[in-house]
Amino acid sequence: MPKGTFNVLPGDLEAGAGLAEHLGAAKVTLIGSVSAGRAVMRSASATGKPVLLELGGKNALIAYPDSDPKKIADAIVARMNFGWCGQSCGSISRAFLYEDIHDEVISYLAESVERYKPGVPTDPETTIGTIVSRAQFDRVMGFIDSAKSEGARAVTGGYAVTDSPLAKGSFIAPTIFADVTPQMRIAREEIFGPVLAVRKWSDEDSMLNEVNALELGLPCAIWTRDLVMAHRTAARVEAGFVWVNEVGRHFLGAPFGGVKQSGIGREVGIGELISFTHEKNVHINLSGQ
Repeated sequence: MPKGTFNVLPGDLEAGAGLAEHLGAAKVTLIGSVSAGRAVMRSASATGKPVLLELGGKNALIAYPDSDPKKIADAIVARMNFGWCGQSCGSISRAFLYEDIHDEVISYLAESVERYKPGVPTDPETTIGTIVSRAQFDRVMGFIDSAKSEGARAVTGGYAVTDSPLAKGSFIAPTIFADVTPQMRIAREEIFGPVLAVRKWSDEDSMLNEVNALELGLPCAIWTRDLVMAHRTAARVEAGFVWVNEVGRHFLGAPFGGVKQSGIGREVGIGELISFTHEKNVHINLSGQ
């Protein structure tokens, strides 16, 4: 590429703030936390530049009674992104299961998650590595401890892995909690770790109110064989990207982004390219007068 087309500027808060405030930067984009997004917006406001933000997510999967419990369990585990230790803003970290299929899905979840075994990241057999830092490890373990103290039931995991040769690392077993209530921290806050919160529901309106109660709205997954129900639910959930009977699929040109505190703008689609341009109106009088 031509010199200056792509540049890397390593740094921390000062580097980010300096870039966001600089007159030479016409637009700033960020994939990060809600707090980081707000900081970038504050810095960018100094020069009035636009921002494109993809921020946090506490994403829900909604399973209706006519959906297949085994497929739901596999989808939840796959999109929880346990292979990345759950360190993804797009992870499905809340599962809302209809009461008639709840117990069956839970049993399949315990089976499906068994293929994720923490191990040394350089070992090709490893399916889940380490948390990104010790500080984040302590934060995730704090969520796990709070879930236990608040009455959630650990279906699997819920502990740090300290077996040799992992004893000195920041490894956490894939964790699934059932009997979660809306007041618990693991039901309300983005953990950014391998922790899934499962809720049982029976009343659709109450369930959707709970799904939408948070200030985050990135993706959402809906599982049902009823097309009318799928469209109705997709319209009601406050999310920027919705899967129906699917999780994790992205297509080139299909815009991705969030609502509420999960971001501003859309990525991947043609709209992202257009957002990096300026619309200009040119009026020409050809009469000579």
